[in-house]
Amino acid sequence: MDSSMRAADVVVVGAGHNGLVAAAYLAKAGLDVLVVEAYRTPGGMTSTNPMAPEAPEYRINEASLHASLFRTTTIDKDLKLGSRYGLKQRVIDPAHVQLNYDGSSLALWRDPRRTAEELKHFSPRDADSLLDLYRVIDSAVAIGLPLMQTHPTRPGISAVLKTIKAAAKGRKELSAIANWATSSHAEALDEYFESDPIKAALLISLPFMPFTDDLGGWALIYLGVLSRYGVAMFEGGTGSFPKALIACLEEHRGRVRCDSPVEELIVDGGRVTGVRIKGGEEIHARRGVVTAFSPASTLKYLLPTGVLSEKLQNRVDHIPTKGRGVTDYTLNLALSGKITMPAHEKWRGDGLDLRLPGNCYHDYQQTLAASRDCARGEVPQHVPGLAIAPTAFDESMAPPGCDVFWFWTGLTPADPKIGWDAARDRITETVIRDSAHYYNGIDEFEVARRPLAQPDIAERFFAIDGNVHHVDPIITRFGPRRPAPGFAGYRTPVPGLFLTGSGTHPIAGINGLPGKNAADTMIKYFRSEDREGKVAHALREARSTAATET
Repeated sequence: MDSSMRAADVVVVGAGHNGLVAAAYLAKAGLDVLVVEAYRTPGGMTSTNPMAPEAPEYRINEASLHASLFRTTTIDKDLKLGSRYGLKQRVIDPAHVQLNYDGSSLALWRDPRRTAEELKHFSPRDADSLLDLYRVIDSAVAIGLPLMQTHPTRPGISAVLKTIKAAAKGRKELSAIANWATSSHAEALDEYFESDPIKAALLISLPFMPFTDDLGGWALIYLGVLSRYGVAMFEGGTGSFPKALIACLEEHRGRVRCDSPVEELIVDGGRVTGVRIKGGEEIHARRGVVTAFSPASTLKYLLPTGVLSEKLQNRVDHIPTKGRGVTDYTLNLALSGKITMPAHEKWRGDGLDLRLPGNCYHDYQQTLAASRDCARGEVPQHVPGLAIAPTAFDESMAPPGCDVFWFWTGLTPADPKIGWDAARDRITETVIRDSAHYYNGIDEFEVARRPLAQPDIAERFFAIDGNVHHVDPIITRFGPRRPAPGFAGYRTPVPGLFLTGSGTHPIAGINGLPGKNAADTMIKYFRSEDREGKVAHALREARSTAATET
């Protein structure tokens, strides 16, 4: 094998979008970067691949679809993903529609006033309450976003100043922010709204914490991101994002190696100096290793026993990955025709293609019941989630005249009493049964299905406990406690070992901020090592090149 695949300044483990973002920034700074990926193709949860072997003429987004936070970042501009490497994104508006059983619907538009106008049909009071809530949440976004874009334990001065300025500007809203952010999700919705469509839409889409637990109301901050930045999708599928990142990485002399599962981190003299690939091959890291998948997997299973102190090991052992009672599930269907939604489209009468938004179609009480059922280990009678036909956005995903159907839910039981083989089948049949009331042809046109339940997500994406967030998204596991105290700053207590990915600050989802923040941290640390004369490497020589390119 080429020697360039056996050593690098930095070895990035995991070619999901956060790993690739970190790799691109590191390579752009002049470091020699090698990304190793366990799966046969890169992209992780942002992969778009043929639906093989079931229906190889169809292409599916294997996990994620909406880039809801990517537009809050400078990554596109910094790495020239759109201007140089072909990444194209379009805002979906409305991003979500709540479909009601009787044929009526409520669209969540980027402009809150437009959503409020539709909401008047169901409740004039709720229309006013929605605008009140948006004012509060908009202030919360202004206060919180700068801190998401910086280091969680040593925030940059500019970020802190932006937060202070935003807090001063929105001081009248601080009490209201504290109220909804500390209340439970259901309590916040019941306080603001009386009509089912708006409450159901804002519950189904955001199943982060148990709906009745205090401190769960923070999930509604998504509304502020929706209105400020919009929710986008990538042309060519979600996989266009990692494709552009790899093009950027390779132009800066970085490289990606797939089919290379890492089975152990190599520790020499107390420092992580490389990785051991399954089969025994070793890859040397001159400066460090950064892992871009579940932090618990890195720290529990890849790091040799005894490297961490007893205290730190205890913190690692208690990283929560399966404590909410619910877990994720995704379904892709290849369809031989185009699904239609005549009843709902007729009711709306505005020509909106309802295959495109992220549609919810269960009511508020059904969603609360699903959460309770999951906590008891039971498969819910109804499985609320989000449904999209990606072919409405990009027809190239399927043969002419055909559709692909994508469904995601965060409301399946973490530990089903009937076992996962039976639970997977029951969940899938329930999703298709309920979807058929809204999408004509979904059962008639089915060519192939690809359900991914918790164990499938764990196997396909190397996500511990099938947790797509990598760490349970509970409020006490954000900021300086994500993924655990002592491990929140990207640089771990073990020299040469760094963390990134959805389980690190600030949050999961398609945004790339964990990758960018980790790369910034690593570059600053390596430069401090250089100044102290601890380690020599090629960064000095390449800085002038990077500066010229910039």
